[in-house]
Amino acid sequence: MLNFSCMSLKSLYLPKPLREKIMLSDDEFVRLFQERAGLNPDGWPGRDTLSMLDQVLPPRPSPALTDATQAIPAGYFPLLAEIESGNRPFIKASSSSASGLYQFVKSTWEAEGGVWGTNMALAFGGLRPPVDEQLARAKTFTGKNVVYLRRKNLPINKASLYAAHFLGAVTAAKVIGADPASSAEALAGLAATAANPAILRGKTVGQFLTWLHGKTGEWAR
Repeated sequence: MLNFSCMSLKSLYLPKPLREKIMLSDDEFVRLFQERAGLNPDGWPGRDTLSMLDQVLPPRPSPALTDATQAIPAGYFPLLAEIESGNRPFIKASSSSASGLYQFVKSTWEAEGGVWGTNMALAFGGLRPPVDEQLARAKTFTGKNVVYLRRKNLPINKASLYAAHFLGAVTAAKVIGADPASSAEALAGLAATAANPAILRGKTVGQFLTWLHGKTGEWAR
């Protein structure tokens, strides 16, 4: 079973000497960052938190990131667009800012270099980014997820990538890598479960993996 200490955001974004001086638990570090960044300090390293980290500390270009983008399975993005938006490029979720083919939330879209408009009632704040731009930004976002999942020795397939897309790579890896009998709800945490109650609340890891299989046609591990 993977434990969260080996997936700490501190280990991802802070050099070792600095990590050793900061006497905070993983949860405390995430909440502190969220508070300083003006986010809801719920302790969940989800898309908003990871996107803000990308803006503060942009990933450095590397052969690993370039290779990761090329390793994304064929057919993943058409599947993602069908699941997330029914292939509607300018649809907006009723309960969040999630917009477009791949349901980018505002923070993630901006972290990938996109521009958001001022009308928060409309997709992309009222802007209409071309389909090609939406795909390009989905590829760079997904490439970073590939890098993280590989680091955790998890398979790169449509199921694992879809889990990372909506849970965030850190939480997805934690749940996917756990014992199938473990509680997916407990592993994901309160905030992630509140955002995805039908998927996580009262579910085991095995049930979550089965749900992913039903959505994507592949097993995450």
